[in-house]
Amino acid sequence: MPRHHIPVGFRPVAQSSPNAPAFQLENDQGHRLSVHPLTDGLVRVAHELPNKYKSRWNSGIQWESSALSPSNGLVVEREDWFPVSEHEPSPAAPLGPNDEPFTSERRNEFVYGLGEAVGGVLRTGSKFTLEARDGAGYDWEKGDALYKVTPFYIIFNKKTRIWCGVYYNSLANEASLDLGSECDALFNGFRTYRAGCGPLDYYVILGDGTLPSVISTYAALVSPSLGANFSRTPLSETDAYFKPWRASSTLPPRSQFGFLASSLAVSAELHAQDAIQDFVKTCRNKGFPVDALHLSSGWCQHPENGNRHYFVWNRQRYPDPRVLGTALEEEMGIRLIVNIKPWLLDDHPLYEEALKSDSYVRAAKDAPDPKGVAKSILWSNGLGEHTYGSYLDFSSPGAVEWWSRHIKEDLVAMNMTGMWIDNNEYSGLVDDAEGYAGKSSFWGGGDWESRLGWGGGETTVLQVGRLIQMMGMAKMNLVGGTYIPCKTTHDTMLGTFPDRRPIIVTRAAIPGMQAYAHGTWSGDNTTTWASLRRGTAMSLSAGLSFLPGLYGHDIGGLTGKHHPSPELLVRWCQQGAWHTRFTVHSWKEVSTTLWMYDGVKVDGVEITGLLRDIVGLRYQLIPTMYSLYVNEYWKQGWPVLRPMFWYHSADPKTLALDEQFLFGSHILVAPVLSFGHRTKRVYLPSAVDGTNEVPEWCEVDTGIRHTSPSDGGFVSIDAPLSRTPVLVRAGGILVLSNKCTKTVYDGETTRVAQIFPSLNSQVDGAKGSFRLVEDDGKTNDHAEKGAFTELELSFQVGSGEKGQQVVEVDVKELKNAYALPYSVIWFVLPVGDSRKLSVSTGSGRKTSEQKAEDGRAMLGVHLS
Repeated sequence: MPRHHIPVGFRPVAQSSPNAPAFQLENDQGHRLSVHPLTDGLVRVAHELPNKYKSRWNSGIQWESSALSPSNGLVVEREDWFPVSEHEPSPAAPLGPNDEPFTSERRNEFVYGLGEAVGGVLRTGSKFTLEARDGAGYDWEKGDALYKVTPFYIIFNKKTRIWCGVYYNSLANEASLDLGSECDALFNGFRTYRAGCGPLDYYVILGDGTLPSVISTYAALVSPSLGANFSRTPLSETDAYFKPWRASSTLPPRSQFGFLASSLAVSAELHAQDAIQDFVKTCRNKGFPVDALHLSSGWCQHPENGNRHYFVWNRQRYPDPRVLGTALEEEMGIRLIVNIKPWLLDDHPLYEEALKSDSYVRAAKDAPDPKGVAKSILWSNGLGEHTYGSYLDFSSPGAVEWWSRHIKEDLVAMNMTGMWIDNNEYSGLVDDAEGYAGKSSFWGGGDWESRLGWGGGETTVLQVGRLIQMMGMAKMNLVGGTYIPCKTTHDTMLGTFPDRRPIIVTRAAIPGMQAYAHGTWSGDNTTTWASLRRGTAMSLSAGLSFLPGLYGHDIGGLTGKHHPSPELLVRWCQQGAWHTRFTVHSWKEVSTTLWMYDGVKVDGVEITGLLRDIVGLRYQLIPTMYSLYVNEYWKQGWPVLRPMFWYHSADPKTLALDEQFLFGSHILVAPVLSFGHRTKRVYLPSAVDGTNEVPEWCEVDTGIRHTSPSDGGFVSIDAPLSRTPVLVRAGGILVLSNKCTKTVYDGETTRVAQIFPSLNSQVDGAKGSFRLVEDDGKTNDHAEKGAFTELELSFQVGSGEKGQQVVEVDVKELKNAYALPYSVIWFVLPVGDSRKLSVSTGSGRKTSEQKAEDGRAMLGVHLS
């Protein structure tokens, strides 16, 4: 067992250089405590251990330069709450209205974040393991750990109304976080972080004290900087500290916002090549557009023993995979996303080839293996089946070259252009003395290399953790805005298709993964109502934690012998329609499909037709969803799906709400998450943060209006099986496309802006605006050349003839660098709103009028 003791006898250390921490203490045993304020809203803190202990850094912490200096009046004070060691005072749980505080007023604190974790969105009073596991069929209340590790959490103080965050800059093994579950009067309540290797290195993030600024600051810490030709408008002084950055160097293809089909069973059929083509043809023949298909690992199973040998095709199932790739990608416009994993089993035909290029994680120096290769127990065939093999070490140039070459030779050469990196938790590395070559960078230099890396050179699993290999699989190198051909997954796809946006999906993730993999999901969930209900909370937590921006769940559930009932499948699709990633996937003898209940009726509604309508709506939402992704996630780090407290934390009841969510700023989505329910209790918050506004809401499909109670409250809204309650706060705009038949690119010819002005012309909700982003959705011209068009759609309630209200609308071109495939923006008011629409005075734009399908009047504003 490691020794536990509290170091004492510290003394101040003089600042040795301009970039050295502003405040340092050390003792005779070699402990060093550093506090380094970078801005007024960002502080780095580290506790470095004596040299006799193994450390992550081969050459010490590389400190960032500070925007502050003593000449500017810098003063370092120890406040009671300020975390300076493993133990950080914290509440055990929020107090009820009649409770007396036992420890302190810190019970006003509410904690969120930590990425993909089970339970509700509120993390206060819970313990979490900061390790990654292949958690197939995990428990949605108690399952820990799962697939992703995000050592970042956010704290809201209800009394001061200030948000702050803490990011532990470590991926060490044996890490955990206790957010107040343990209680000891000796320490007056505390949070505890533990890790198997030092240093203790973390950032305290205040930003400007708001939730968006805290998340943007964290996003900047774990995202690559752009080249010198890029600029951005900072949101705060802390935001201005960072060089211009984006969540990733490329945007995802617009196709990845469409329906992404998947089935493990189909990929493993005897004649899988034909079965897959039949699968997607049936999907379209049933009236469902589809943009991509995940090719599960049945493609590489050995014909005799069933072991999964990645990059080696099963030619009995797939006699000519190039024909399959050509048929789907080139003829049908469906991107194939192929399942690959970061290991080779001992009986893999290419095992020796990879061994010759020094591709594997190295064995511990005292290991008996004469080849010097680490051996791990790895998944081989069926559920729970395993055998020995070796993980690839992506810090080895040999592994990088081997991986890249086989992606190109065995997958891209088959006209398959999407990569699905699966089972990449590296949880099979159990010996901390196993080693990495440390010759290839996972980050490619720059600020985030010095912050997130280990300084390069040989290292061990103990020192840098097993999780860090996730970055190596997916990474690319970006130096000065140019790509360095480092030949891992992202590099390989960009190098092969430099003008095409890469499609990379990852199951596991750590901070920074969003730079290389746009898509992820919640792993191997179960076919239960609990998966649906708790999935909403997990999505909100993922968004608060800046996980990859295309996030969703396996709709219908992956595991379990039974299929989703018709009702469960419908409700799951209704929830998923608003997520940035929409995938139906299963591992069952008969695949879960959108047409599996053809002809079946529930409550008199035919299920396939209902699902067709849900998927159709999802496609129509994509103009709004994509614009939110670009403007808010990609540029600011903010999620598309947000908890109610993002805009309504002034109402304390929102602080634990996690079964309804906001789509952007104004659109409240309240999916039905329980069996048999035909009404939905929807909470309407009492206030909008930063305003005196009393929120007004309008049901999207009925036009029924609601005003929030003065202290907030629930309203009961009809929710038959065919309906998801969706309300828009006054001032909101929802932009829809025309309907799609085959792919998302069918929906480019029409844009309809549904606007929701207040009935009161004197309130904030009487006006609204939305920034619509358009580009080709396929190439990298948007990110690299600025080839996009951005339109600001707006409305304002004004006075018309005889004192009657009129709603004036307008369209402004903020940027015009992409030729739009449409020439008119159509505006429409809610159902039952008979006010007249007109173009803004002085606009000078030509207008047209027509009727919507439901008879509402629409005003078209011409763009030229």
